[in-house]
Amino acid sequence: MTNEEKQELEQLRQEVERLNEQNRELQDAVQKLIARNMMLADKLDINYEVRRRVDWLKDLVRRHREYVAQADLRNDEELLALIEARLEGENIPLPPEFGIREVAEIVGTTQSRITSLYKEKTIYHSLDKYLDFLRLMRALRILKEHPAYSIEAIAHDAGFASVRTLNRKIQEALGITPGQFRDINNPDD
Repeated sequence: MTNEEKQELEQLRQEVERLNEQNRELQDAVQKLIARNMMLADKLDINYEVRRRVDWLKDLVRRHREYVAQADLRNDEELLALIEARLEGENIPLPPEFGIREVAEIVGTTQSRITSLYKEKTIYHSLDKYLDFLRLMRALRILKEHPAYSIEAIAHDAGFASVRTLNRKIQEALGITPGQFRDINNPDD
């Protein structure tokens, strides 16, 4: 092999090495682009999910506004039945702070309408007394169905502010303590 051929061969080797280096750089760039595209696809999925949820919430708000607008068109009996169905049928939690404002929001009417409805059309004469009745019924059901629960846990689950309040309400309604009620309904324990 002549010197000229050797030089040409060396140049070709250098060119091959340079091309191999460029190929490695391009492969790295392609891998980075693939990773970036996958990240962007994930972001698009997240954005789509967020948009879907926002649209769902907007629809919910729109329906609620329509519901509120039509709520006062119901007659009193329908509204009372709706309140009863929502509070009793859907087993909505009734913490101590749950009151007229929350009920008005749930059924889409005004607080003043609910106040006058309970005062004039029910045996409870106030929404608070009705909510106490519901809490009492829940507490009695829990006492009967779950005899191992503590009285404190039952008071909390039923929505009473304290064990003392639960004791007082059961004593007023039945003339016995929660423990006595539990014993009567679970004689085997």
